[in-house]
Amino acid sequence: MRAVVLVLMVLIGLLTYDIFQGKNGLAQYQKVSQELAEAKAISMRLSARNDAVQRQIDDLKQGDLAVEELARTELGLIKPDETFYRVIDPTYNQ
Repeated sequence: MRAVVLVLMVLIGLLTYDIFQGKNGLAQYQKVSQELAEAKAISMRLSARNDAVQRQIDDLKQGDLAVEELARTELGLIKPDETFYRVIDPTYNQ
């Protein structure tokens, strides 16, 4: 009788180990869940970036005003006979 109990205890121990540490066990599930959450976060950031780029492309396709605005803000270009004024915030500390 003791041999049967001992065999059952060893079998239960092996099954418990397999559930927690074996292939497709709890440890692997937690690792994959964490990797999935990180991948979703990266995907969301990239989707937001793609949306912003797509909106900018749509603006540039619509006409000269968007191109002019981009040239002014990104490149600092001004039109001929135009005066450029730069307003500096006095509370801004460099």
